[in-house]
Amino acid sequence: MWIMMRREKRDRRHFKRMRFPPFDDEEPPLDYADNLLDVEPLEAIQLELDPEEDGAVYKWFYDHKPLVKTKLINGPSYRKWHLSLPIMATLYRLAGQLLSDLIDRNYFYLFDMESFFTAKALNMCIPGGPKFEPLYRDMEKGDEDWNEFNDINKLIIRQPLRTEYRIAFPHLYNNRPRKVRLCIYHTPMIMYIKTEDPDLP
Repeated sequence: MWIMMRREKRDRRHFKRMRFPPFDDEEPPLDYADNLLDVEPLEAIQLELDPEEDGAVYKWFYDHKPLVKTKLINGPSYRKWHLSLPIMATLYRLAGQLLSDLIDRNYFYLFDMESFFTAKALNMCIPGGPKFEPLYRDMEKGDEDWNEFNDINKLIIRQPLRTEYRIAFPHLYNNRPRKVRLCIYHTPMIMYIKTEDPDLP
């Protein structure tokens, strides 16, 4: 389906870029009944399935509610399903264009829920990440271990700590780590390479 949509966008058989006149406040809006109601919809964009290769999903793939009256799913809610291995393999192959190529969890380092919870608890923002309302509003108050007279930064640390360090190691680089969560520092490297040729194993 994704392949067909890319071809459709390239060839522009169904879709045409709309060219609007210069915007005019005095021009009345288009009426739905006059302009769009009687227009016949164009034919749907469908991926051509092979009866042999895609035989597991060939009969019901483009149905409105597929497999509703079968025992493979629980009903129209689709909450539970029990598909056979050929069906799942065919659906996985057809959805290959929609699935992400990023399967290495190290790519999402400091972009998981634990890191976001820690950033919210410490009232910090991960570079390139979301910003949160502070969980504790008394971060600047209270007696800290170091003040302007006996600041340890003047003695040991020569440069300001990066936000990534404070979130990755909250108990080491923060004065009052409250409700912080430790994130996974590293996962084993994945050596999987996706094959471009579907005929290869």
